[in-house]
Amino acid sequence: MKKQLLPNFPPGPLDRYRNLASFDWRKLKLFIEPAEIVEFKNEIVELLKGNPAFHPKKLETLDDVRRDASLQMHEGFYLQEFKYLGMLDNLRKVPAFGEIAVWSNPSVSVKNALNNSMYPSVIRALGTEKHLDLIEKVWQGEHFGCFCLTEIGHGTDTKRMRTRATYDKESKGFIMHTPDFEAAKCWAGLLGQTATHAIVYAQLYTPDGTCHGLHQFVVQIRDVKTMQPLPGITVGDMGPKIGLNGIDNGFLIFNNFHVSRDALLNKNADVNEEGVYVTPFKDANKRFGASLAALSDGRINITNLCNAYLIQGLTIAVRYAAVRKQFGPDGNEIPILEYQTHQHRLLPYLAGAFTFKFFSLHVCLEQHTTFVNNLNGKQREDAVEYGFEMHGISSACKPVISWFMMEALNEFRQACAGHGYLKAAGIGDLRNDADANCTYEGENHVLNQQTSNWLLKFWPQILEGKIIKGPMESIDYLSHGKEILADKFAVDSVEHIIRPEYILRMYKWLVVYLLKSSYEKYERSLKEGNDAFWAKNNNQVYYARSLSVAYLNHYMLHIFLKRINETEDPKVRNVLERLFALYGLFTLERSLGHLYQGGFFVGEKPATLVQDAVLKLCGDLKNDAVSLIDCIAADDFLIKSFMGKSDGKVYEHLQNELMGGEGNMSRPNWWKEVLHWGKQSKL
Repeated sequence: MKKQLLPNFPPGPLDRYRNLASFDWRKLKLFIEPAEIVEFKNEIVELLKGNPAFHPKKLETLDDVRRDASLQMHEGFYLQEFKYLGMLDNLRKVPAFGEIAVWSNPSVSVKNALNNSMYPSVIRALGTEKHLDLIEKVWQGEHFGCFCLTEIGHGTDTKRMRTRATYDKESKGFIMHTPDFEAAKCWAGLLGQTATHAIVYAQLYTPDGTCHGLHQFVVQIRDVKTMQPLPGITVGDMGPKIGLNGIDNGFLIFNNFHVSRDALLNKNADVNEEGVYVTPFKDANKRFGASLAALSDGRINITNLCNAYLIQGLTIAVRYAAVRKQFGPDGNEIPILEYQTHQHRLLPYLAGAFTFKFFSLHVCLEQHTTFVNNLNGKQREDAVEYGFEMHGISSACKPVISWFMMEALNEFRQACAGHGYLKAAGIGDLRNDADANCTYEGENHVLNQQTSNWLLKFWPQILEGKIIKGPMESIDYLSHGKEILADKFAVDSVEHIIRPEYILRMYKWLVVYLLKSSYEKYERSLKEGNDAFWAKNNNQVYYARSLSVAYLNHYMLHIFLKRINETEDPKVRNVLERLFALYGLFTLERSLGHLYQGGFFVGEKPATLVQDAVLKLCGDLKNDAVSLIDCIAADDFLIKSFMGKSDGKVYEHLQNELMGGEGNMSRPNWWKEVLHWGKQSKL
C-alpha cells in the first residue's frame, strides 16, 4: 500500500495549537510545494531512514566526523543510481534536494555541492569538449573535485591572487608555482583530505613575461589510487573549525609543478603551442567576469540552504514554545508562545522563512532553467541584461538572508533558555554550521557593495526619465522614481498599513530615497577630490549598504505577493498575507531613521502604527504558528533535537537523552584524583 502523502501528525501537546489553526495546513503545504515535490522529498527521507550511514552515531574525533561525512556522501541518495532522481526533468526538485541535504548533514550537503555540482559545472561552463571526460569521472566516483580560488593573503579581492601558471614552450605545458605561503590556496572544501583534482585560479603568464590575468586550470593533485599528493604538490588540512567539520577544507602549494596545456579551461581564452595568448574577448574585464559566473549560481543556491537552516531552527524554537509553560494568571501556567515578547522573538523570523521560501524557489528555478537551456544551446535573448540583474540579486540576497538567518538562530538559542544550550537541543550545532554562509562565496559586505554599485547607475536614468526594465522585474518600478520620491505617508490605521500593496509602496519609496542619497553622497565625495574607489568605500555605512538591503527586501516581497495572488483558498491567502505584512513591517521598522530623514514619515504616528501592526500581526499569527511550521518542517528523522519533534513530547525526549547519555549516570574515571586533590588541599 502506498504511504499517505501527508499523514496526520502524532497526537501530543502540540494538538492545542494545531486545533486552533485558521487554515488547512495540507492545502498550504501543497501550495508551497506540489504533490510531486512532496513525494520526491518523502522518497529521499525513506532512503535515508533505510541506510545505516545516515543514522545518528557517536563521533568522538575529527577523523570520525570526516569519515562519517564521506561515507554519507557516497551512500543513500548520493549513489550514482539515485543521483538527482531525474531532477533535470523537474527543476523544482533541485532546491528540494538541497533542503533535504542540509537537514540531513550540512557538511555533506556542501561536500556534495562542491564535488557533484560546482566542480563539474565550472568545467562545463569554462572548458571545451576535451574536458568533458573529467566530469564523467567525477560522476562515476573515479575523481573527487574541489574549487581553489581563495589564497591565504587574498579572498574577495580575486584579481590580486598570486598563484602563477607560466606557459613553457619546451614542454608545451604550464608551470604552476606558489611564490610564498601567502599565495597558498586555502579553504577549498574537499582539498584537505579527499580531492584528487582541483579547479585552480592562477595568473596566466606567457613566455614573453606578459600576465594575462586570472584563469582556471584543472589540476590533478593526488594519485587516484593512493590518494598521496603528487611530487611538486604540498597539500594539507586547515584543521578543526567552529562548524562544518565534516568538510575537509585544505591548503595547496605548488612547487614548479608541471601540467599539460589541456589543463587550461579554454572556452574563453587559450594559449597555442607556441605560447601565443588567444581570446575572443577584447575587454579583459568581461572575460574575467565570465570566469566568475559560477559564483553567482552558488550564491543563489546558498539562499535556499540558509532558509533550510532557518526552518530547522524555527521548527525547534516554535514547537518548544508551544509546549514549554511558565507562569500565568490564576496560578495556571501557560505556554510561553502566549507571551507577546516571545511571539515578537520568533514569529517575524517565521514570516521571513516563508518570504525566503517563495523567493528562493523563484530565483533557483529561473537560474537552473537558464543553465539547462544554455547546456542545450538555447541562449536567452536578454542574456546580458539577465546576467547583470541576476548578479545584483545574488550579491544582495546572500548577505540579507544569511544575516537574517544568523540573527534568528541566535535568538532561538536564547528563546529556548537553558535547555536550548544543550547540544541535544540542536541549535548550537545548527548555528555554528550556518555561520559559514556569511563568508563563503563572497564576504557579505563586499557582495552588498557590488549590488549598490550596480544600482547607482540607475539614478541618472531616473532623472532623465528613461524606462528602466529588467528580465527579473526587480528594478522596473525605478522608471517612476521621481513620482515615488514625492510620495508621503498617508494611512491612519493598522488595518491600512498592513495591506501588501501599501507595504510595497513604502519599500519603493525607501529604495528610491536611498538610491538618490547614495548617488549624491558619492558625487559629493568625487567633487571633494576623492577618487572613485574611496568615494564608493566611504558611501557604504547608512547609505549604499542599506540600499542593497532595501532593494532585495522589496524584491522578495514583490515575488511573495505574486505567489499570494495565485492562491485560491481564502484561508490560505489570509495567513500568507499576514506573514507578508509581518516580514515587511518588521524589516521596515529597522529603517525608521531613513523614513523620517527623507520626509516620508512625519510625527509620532507612522512609527507607532508600524510597531502596533507588528505586535498585532504577531498576536494574530500565534495560533497558526505550529501549523505553519508543519507546512515547512523537516521529517522527524532529520530533526536532530529533543525539542523539535512533531509529537511535541519535549520532556519525554529530554528524559531519554539524559538517562541514556553515555557517562551521564556514572562516576568519572578520574574520581580518585578528585579525592586525592581534596586530601592535599587540607594539608
